Amino acid sequence: MEDLVQINLSEPSINEDIQMGGNVMEPVKKSKTMPLIISAGIVIGLVTGFFIAQKQLLLANGGVNLTSQSTQELTSATNVKVGDVFGSADEKTFRDQAEGILMAGGIEGEGSHHLERGANKTQWVYITSSVVDLDLLVGDRVTIWGETNQGKKAGWLMDVGKLKVQELNVAPAVESNGNE
Repeated sequence: MEDLVQINLSEPSINEDIQMGGNVMEPVKKSKTMPLIISAGIVIGLVTGFFIAQKQLLLANGGVNLTSQSTQELTSATNVKVGDVFGSADEKTFRDQAEGILMAGGIEGEGSHHLERGANKTQWVYITSSVVDLDLLVGDRVTIWGETNQGKKAGWLMDVGKLKVQELNVAPAVESNGNE
């Protein structure tokens, strides 16, 4: 009888467990579930962290309130006012800045428009823009932000990404025929 008690107290072998209907693989399934839960938690944490970081970058936009940095779309129906900003808020790409009166016409095929900055044409900025419809602001004093490009004829050639209206309907310093 003593031998019988010892057999019952000892752990069953794998063969005995299978014969008794037990599942040898059950502990293995539990150990595979835990890495899946941990992996899902890491992915959710990374995604959440990414979105929080993006929001913080937007809020920390140079310490400036986002509403003052927002831009609007310029269309022919837009009621343009002094202080309006049009175009992209991408200050890394469009980091060069100039101010002057926006006029139609480039110089020998470079630029669709130019920014008159006084009577001396060597100070003018010849510009194009794939972001802002420059035709709708011709004759206005504006500040532009853009990316300077190498010009062959233009002393300063810029792709405009953002534009702020400083003054409406300003007379140019010199008469321009549009294609100097």
